[in-house]
Amino acid sequence: MSNQIKVRDAALIVAIDFGTSYSGYAFQFYDQFKKETTQIDSPQAWNSGRKNLSSTKTSTCLLLNERKTDECAFGFEAEDKYMQLCINKTNHQYYFFRRFKMQLQDGQGLTKSSMIQDETGKKMLAIDVFALSIKCLKTHLMELLQKRDRKIEENNIFWVLTVPAIWNDAAKQFMREAAVKADIASDKLEIALEPEAASFFCQYVPVSTWSGREQLALFAAAPPGTKYMVVDLGGGTADMTVHEKLEDGRLKELSKASGGPWGGTVVDSAFLQMLISIVGGPVMNLFKTEHTFDYLELFNEFEGAKRNFDQRKMDMIIKLPPTLDKKCEANLNHGFMKCLEESVHSKEISLLESKLVIKTNLVEKLFRQATDQIVYHMKSILEDGPVKGISHILMVGGFSESPFVQSVVRGAFDGKNGLKVIIPKEAGITIAKGAVLYGRLPQIIESRVLRFTYGLRFTPIFIEGSHPEDKKFRSDTGFRCKDVFDIILSSDTEVKSGFSVEKTYVTGDYFQENLQLDVYYTKEKTPRFTTDPGCILLGGLNVKIPNPSKDQHNVYVTFQFGMTELRLSAREQSSNIPCTTKLNMIE
Repeated sequence: MSNQIKVRDAALIVAIDFGTSYSGYAFQFYDQFKKETTQIDSPQAWNSGRKNLSSTKTSTCLLLNERKTDECAFGFEAEDKYMQLCINKTNHQYYFFRRFKMQLQDGQGLTKSSMIQDETGKKMLAIDVFALSIKCLKTHLMELLQKRDRKIEENNIFWVLTVPAIWNDAAKQFMREAAVKADIASDKLEIALEPEAASFFCQYVPVSTWSGREQLALFAAAPPGTKYMVVDLGGGTADMTVHEKLEDGRLKELSKASGGPWGGTVVDSAFLQMLISIVGGPVMNLFKTEHTFDYLELFNEFEGAKRNFDQRKMDMIIKLPPTLDKKCEANLNHGFMKCLEESVHSKEISLLESKLVIKTNLVEKLFRQATDQIVYHMKSILEDGPVKGISHILMVGGFSESPFVQSVVRGAFDGKNGLKVIIPKEAGITIAKGAVLYGRLPQIIESRVLRFTYGLRFTPIFIEGSHPEDKKFRSDTGFRCKDVFDIILSSDTEVKSGFSVEKTYVTGDYFQENLQLDVYYTKEKTPRFTTDPGCILLGGLNVKIPNPSKDQHNVYVTFQFGMTELRLSAREQSSNIPCTTKLNMIE
């Protein structure tokens, strides 16, 4: 590792990987880092008593009582408690949230007052659900440290929170605000991008922790200039980026982060749609509402079968709850077997002693609703001119642990044009451990590629013949043009970490106290107006003018790019006084 890379000397770095299906954390004390960069701890196992399951991550589930704050439980503990409540038929008094992260996938229209529904349709503020979940993970860590007799003050902890690289800035700010609400200080928090974190892990962990050690040894010894694709397949998203190794141990992003909602939950949705095609939507809704325990058990059964499915071995077998058969009898006047015989899947699914036997070819179809999109997108990246010469594909994330997904990706790419597909053991925890490295070595990424064009809506002096007449309006200082997209930086631009752009804006009215600027983004490189198709309002930038007067005030606004979050500052030109500045993306 290069000595030029700045090291954050916080006593403890903690990274929380908040996933769609599963979540976890990892941590490293400074004395561990000084001894060995790769010594990173995580809970040895999260245990589910009901499922007799031990895992490096826990399920992303939150259980709250009717007061919404007391008796908070998260993960497998929340699942186990909720299942017991279902048995006791008292579950409707509680709030049970699962797999709610995907509601931030778009981020557009997201506010602090946004609501999400639990499994029974009860609503709660989304930011509270995320904050309480983060707080539960934080509490679990502090209790673990206490058990290990490692005492530490919270102000000596630096936190890293991972998010998909394809999320927009509003969703990132939402997660930051949720973490602050979970009693994590904003100045002690960094947002890390999931595929980047995995890439860091792949650079610095010992070869002994990997499968395919010979290939990994070659990758670890690869010279500067080596290009590789990181494919992060999680529960909700498939997140991809391309990195190049540099001389000093840093990494350079060659292709802007891209991907889509093609994670493991796509397979779950396909399984649900398959059941609906057999018994109908109304029956499935009644089954979920009136027999919640059995409904969740059915999908837990499928989750276990999904994680281990290998098309080379056998068909998928899932225990069918008898209450689904009874629900068919009560509402359709015949049982599940009759429904199955009359369905389009009658030749692909059989019922054997209350067990569904799903033929391999149908299970493959369920998976391919995700894997076809993943492979197609990977091929489109490999065909992109600027990233020619990729030699390795690193597969990480929980969905990458699926034998079927591994076989599909290997079949499509391994050995083709010299490509090598490498998958670490316990691919699901690599992101959390890599995020710890990012927290410790914040300058490890030298440059990134912008996903969007950023700009502000502003009102320059109207120019006859250049500006459209319908954009013309009168102000205190004359005729101006509205809705002009003032480009700050265009998409696909490579920017070094901390790269900044300074823009000058002028007050338009006498004694103006605030300069209100609307920040927009778009995938288009050269938008002209903020009303152009594809231009989206990111948020309102409020700059407080010091000493307002009748004179015009020039304000320098600095936009800092190249990091995981957009950062801004401002100062008045004449006095050089810093201005209070805030970009509100989720108000």
